[in-house]
Amino acid sequence: MKVQALFISDIHLGSKGSNADKLLELLKHYQPEHLFIVGDFIDGWLLKKRHYWTQDYTNIIRKILSYSKKGTKVTYITGNHDEFLREYTPTTFGQNLEIVDEYVWKDYYITHGDLYDGVITMKWLAHLGSAGYELAITIDRFMKRLGYRKSISKWAKDSVKNAVKFITSFEQQLAFQSKKRNCKGVICGHIHKPEDKVIEGIHYLNCGDWIENNSYIIYNKGKFKLKTWD
Repeated sequence: MKVQALFISDIHLGSKGSNADKLLELLKHYQPEHLFIVGDFIDGWLLKKRHYWTQDYTNIIRKILSYSKKGTKVTYITGNHDEFLREYTPTTFGQNLEIVDEYVWKDYYITHGDLYDGVITMKWLAHLGSAGYELAITIDRFMKRLGYRKSISKWAKDSVKNAVKFITSFEQQLAFQSKKRNCKGVICGHIHKPEDKVIEGIHYLNCGDWIENNSYIIYNKGKFKLKTWD
């Protein structure tokens, strides 16, 4: 299916919780003119601690490179889990692949969002939370195989992220940053909460994640749509 733009974030390749197989299905379904990867594509934090890489991860990278070879422009916006790339930004590879820290497109400010999260500035706490979240996801999936439906990882994520939201007013801060840049909207990720709403006159869009929500955004004929891949 052809679309003008496709936005994905928080895939976390390298994490055992990544639903890479589902993302691969999505990438095979769509043919975007412009692909935006809105941070945390690779989980560099976890890969530093231990090696975990599957064939699906490799296939996703191959598919994205195939996109760029066939004319799709690929814009990779860095996040906190792939912050190692920020040493090299902005960087371009050929005509259709670029790595940046932030981007403005059609009057929308695009950023991963971690720079406006107070907890992320406390690196030790952020790394501790990342490891605990992956452990919760591993336990979660084992419990689901036994028939339990309650999500430990979702409870943990909601508890922590609600605290972060309370402290930093994440969504309001992103809306403010968009206004600062004279943009009419903002597209982000980071907090793993897909969202499409208006905040103080600013169109706020959060791509969500590929750990639990399998959510993404498409842009076509002047409209953004937040969707979930089943």
